[in-house]
Amino acid sequence: MRNDRKRLLAEANRELQGGDQRAAVVLYRRVLLEEPRNVAVALRAAPLLARTSGQFEAWQLFRMASQELMRARRREECLAALKEACRCVPHEFEAWRLRSELELKLGREDAAFETLLEGRRAFRMSHDRAQAIALLERARQIEPWDLEVGLDLAKLYARTDQRYAALELLELLSLRAEAKDLRRIGALRFRITWAPRDFWAWLGAHFVQSAPQSLRGGEESLELELLDPVLPAAVEGGRARPDPTLPLVETVSPDDDPDTWRSDERISN
Repeated sequence: MRNDRKRLLAEANRELQGGDQRAAVVLYRRVLLEEPRNVAVALRAAPLLARTSGQFEAWQLFRMASQELMRARRREECLAALKEACRCVPHEFEAWRLRSELELKLGREDAAFETLLEGRRAFRMSHDRAQAIALLERARQIEPWDLEVGLDLAKLYARTDQRYAALELLELLSLRAEAKDLRRIGALRFRITWAPRDFWAWLGAHFVQSAPQSLRGGEESLELELLDPVLPAAVEGGRARPDPTLPLVETVSPDDDPDTWRSDERISN
């Protein structure tokens, strides 16, 4: 098989140099039939499949490769494979989730936060709102007071019939918002409720922002020591909204299974 594999890989390289990606994919598949856990071949074939309308199959190869790399404790290579998966198959929710969880596990909170925001931008269609909400909720666990994340999440709650969760989140954000941000929060609240009191609250925030500093004296004395926020329960009609996170079909060992990672858990490089 080793000689056959070398010959097939050499043929695949020639096909790629000649610009025939589909022929190269066929040859890579022949190798993977005999060696389904060949990480190197999987990572060669997956981007080609993604470009030739094989999105689901491409993600299966990326996932297998990342799991094998985690089993081998090759975490940086696993992260690189997940980054490539996010680039090639951006509409695979699990690619973004696993990448961000691995970055958190490696102690890279800023990178994980940016990954979640980048992933949210890949889910902008109405049928993708559950995935977008899941990514933003995870981002809020890292940066709970980020205004842009909070407003985006509140809009998604409102568009998915979770009006009370949206209002609860806006109320929470208003506790630490500056005057200029209170205007945006109030405007979104009014768009959700269309209640006169919310209109007057928005108008009052606009007046406070526009008033001279001499008329707004004592603002700083009103700052409160707040507890860490709790994410909205997102309960509608007495029923909790189901978790949109999808489990992996195949998992790795308990120590290296991303589904078992805790948010406060760290590993050494």
